[in-house]
Amino acid sequence: MIKGSKLFRLTWPFVLGLALVLAIAYIAPDSSPITAGLGTGKYDLVAAVDGKSNNIKGPVYFEYSDKQDNSMESRIFKLHFVNPLIAEGPGFGFLIPISGTNELIDKGEYSVDEQSGEVMRSFDTVFGYADLGGKTSALYFSESGTISISGCTPSEVLGEIDMVLNDGNGATIRVTGAFKAQPLPSNITL
Repeated sequence: MIKGSKLFRLTWPFVLGLALVLAIAYIAPDSSPITAGLGTGKYDLVAAVDGKSNNIKGPVYFEYSDKQDNSMESRIFKLHFVNPLIAEGPGFGFLIPISGTNELIDKGEYSVDEQSGEVMRSFDTVFGYADLGGKTSALYFSESGTISISGCTPSEVLGEIDMVLNDGNGATIRVTGAFKAQPLPSNITL
């Protein structure tokens, strides 16, 4: 028969190892991407306007369009976030220039060039807009921030957004969240 102190000496390394494994599992960050809970063609964003945060969920689409610029062809990747709660105004949209004529957007981080200074001066940077609709026109344009693309296939683009948009009069809106965009159907115009 094993005495209590001898049993303790034999089992304490096992108990300590189990406790260590459980502690590491508990404090380790969740490795699942933020887009894991979203269905294809959906977004989940938080829009902070004038200190008030609103959660917005709805459909999101992507498309590519060609751009001719001084005999050099390139493409523009477009994201369309439709706000299903407002009947007028398209919601949010973002344009990202990409090189090549038949290329998909690459994984990576795409940023607004804060030095560009002018709205739509050129398509060398991420350009974003928000049309909040309603009775008073409230158009916002990208000021700073990033769009991170974490996955891309011809049928789905996954990513996260953290963008600040400005209305030109000092009011800003910060949009953060995740999306799983699907191709824009040919019967929808935005």
